[in-house]
Amino acid sequence: MDLRRFRRQPGRRRRQTGAPSPPEPGSLTVAVRDAAQFDRRAVSARGGLLAAVPVVSVLAVGTIAWSAVAGVTMGAGAMLVGIAWRIRAGRPPLAVLAVDAMVMALSTFVGAVTGSLPWLHFVLLCLWTLVGGLLVGLGNRGGVVGNQAIIAFIVFGRFSQPAAASAGLAGLVLAGGLSQVLFLGLARWPTPLRVQRSATAAAYRVLSRLAAASGETSTVPAGTALDDAQDSLSSPALFGDPALMTLRSLVNEGHRLRIELSAIHALMRRPPAAGDPPREVAERMLQTAGRALDGAARAIEGDRGGAPDLSGLVAELSHQADGLAGGREDAASPLTRRLTALAGQLRAVAGLAVSAGEGGGLRARRPRRHTHRPLERLSAEVAELRANASLESPAGRHALRLAVVVLAAELISRHLPLQRGYWMVVAAATTLRPEYGATFTRGTERAVGTCLGVGLAGAIAVALHPAGGVTIVLVGLLAFAAYAVFPASFAAGFAFITALVVFLLNAISPDTLATAWARLLDTLIGGGLGLLAYAVWPTWSKTQARQALGDLLAAQGAYLDAILSALITGRRVEESQMRPLSRQARLARTTADAAVARSLSEPATRRIDAEQSQGLLAAMRRLIQAGHVLRLEVQDDGPRQPLPGLEPLAGDLRDLLSRVEGALRTRDPERDPAPARALPDLRARYRAFARSAPEAAAQEGHLAELDEIVDVANSLASLAGLDGPEAADAGRSQAQDASVLHS
Repeated sequence: MDLRRFRRQPGRRRRQTGAPSPPEPGSLTVAVRDAAQFDRRAVSARGGLLAAVPVVSVLAVGTIAWSAVAGVTMGAGAMLVGIAWRIRAGRPPLAVLAVDAMVMALSTFVGAVTGSLPWLHFVLLCLWTLVGGLLVGLGNRGGVVGNQAIIAFIVFGRFSQPAAASAGLAGLVLAGGLSQVLFLGLARWPTPLRVQRSATAAAYRVLSRLAAASGETSTVPAGTALDDAQDSLSSPALFGDPALMTLRSLVNEGHRLRIELSAIHALMRRPPAAGDPPREVAERMLQTAGRALDGAARAIEGDRGGAPDLSGLVAELSHQADGLAGGREDAASPLTRRLTALAGQLRAVAGLAVSAGEGGGLRARRPRRHTHRPLERLSAEVAELRANASLESPAGRHALRLAVVVLAAELISRHLPLQRGYWMVVAAATTLRPEYGATFTRGTERAVGTCLGVGLAGAIAVALHPAGGVTIVLVGLLAFAAYAVFPASFAAGFAFITALVVFLLNAISPDTLATAWARLLDTLIGGGLGLLAYAVWPTWSKTQARQALGDLLAAQGAYLDAILSALITGRRVEESQMRPLSRQARLARTTADAAVARSLSEPATRRIDAEQSQGLLAAMRRLIQAGHVLRLEVQDDGPRQPLPGLEPLAGDLRDLLSRVEGALRTRDPERDPAPARALPDLRARYRAFARSAPEAAAQEGHLAELDEIVDVANSLASLAGLDGPEAADAGRSQAQDASVLHS
């Protein structure tokens, strides 16, 4: 396969250059546009209700049993833990929420007890902010916990107390936060498998769309959905149930189906081979498989009426498979074998899906031993934090910038005539993000949400003049609205949270309009300070994006190396060996996609090269799909002839991918172009193997997939600029064509 043949197709080139492209919007325009988005499908009344009940409950109980201050403090703890869940939606991560509550309580105690000692308070605030900023290196949940720890330190640090009183204040925050965790745990206890069934069914719906889609459709969403389902089944909050084993089996079958469908799509994109069924037959079988997978999803959720339809679809698919290649195994092509295997897997799925929909009664539940290892996970996260404690890391630079901004805002707020200056510091801290686009998007969302929330609070105050029990009811309604819409729009959710905070404080000092105005002024000043700090000291994502591309190539190289080693030795590869490698490659793909997207949201002079990065992603997608086809071949039962002649090609492929990975990690080719260096001649190695390979290698489709892998590897080298400017131009041309074909 010659890359330059893509350049000889004038029709495709005209599609790219025939008409002027519209001007690209600026980065700030994109940030504001993102802030204005509202996804109505993400609104959840149930999620809003579950998170709001603890807030209003602890507010009412604390106010009646102790005092308004106690009720408001517990309400604030429950409110912040609820935000930690609803800002990302999904299933409540109880362990993370519990950690969040405890960290906020500790921050409250340290902030309050040191408030009377400014020098010590500022030193600890700097330390707290540095650690909180580093937590973004652990992902979104780590970032939320770090942010809320900083918020608790700043807010309660303004209310200096002796040690005993500070401990009592921290206890109230902890009680409010843990009430949220306890309620969410109990609220889902009567039907703990409902969430697990829904997650498994959702994964099968994604698989159904993958089966019926074109061959260019990515398999990453299906893999992510299956990982979510698998995570839901491993939660330590679950009780034992026979249906759990069935659901786990369904998730395992789903992983196999994802690989099977990816291989079928890849084989259908190749020129027809001897023994292949007609294309319309293969497409009809995939459509039938898609409907069967959708029926399996309904059966998993307990739809008994769909069971006969599912059985009929599976029988139809089995009948179609029996007619392929006249039932002769020796005449079967790789595509025929894959379609036949798909039918067999769906027969197994049909029985499991019906069983999963019928099982799971409360009487069958029994406690099971926890199999998670929290100490090992904690050790890994501490190691991750230590690795990020460097200015070479985006998280490290973010932490240092955050500490400087928070300390500056704290000093400024103490010298300005602001009613509640800590809001200004909180706004500056929560606006800053490690990435350019996220910082300006979040800053816009906070500004818009604050304005809307202040307007809403003012209108309610003027119309109702709430007090006492009416205030508690208003807090409950605002909490419900905020938590329900947070996943749909941070700006809308923050608007309701702003009004909620105003009325929480109204329970202590009933001056609603003045409180609302102070909230608006402080938030705008603090948010502006955060944005100014990022503009003065920005952190760009280009290096991080290139590192993520290098990580993706390394993960895919390990996956391919395991497959090629099995071909060389002739041994069968176990699913337990391949699945971790496949999952690592898939997670690396998700990370790389996100890192490249973040970089492309930055100013044009600072972002990663769009054509090169998207060309690399498209090429690596071809690489993994060819690997999927070979993986299924080496996992099939039956004798297999070793291919020792493949070892030189596998070794050169390993060397070339390693050099491309190193180029992505250590060099920016735009500023430091690579000198011409001799690369392994993969094409010559491939031709030598093809001449000496046994006939079975060609019949089983190995040569076709290896040809694709060689072509993709050479494309990756060209895109990375490793083999001269002419080859690099060819690689960029292919990247442009691939972008058109994939769009």
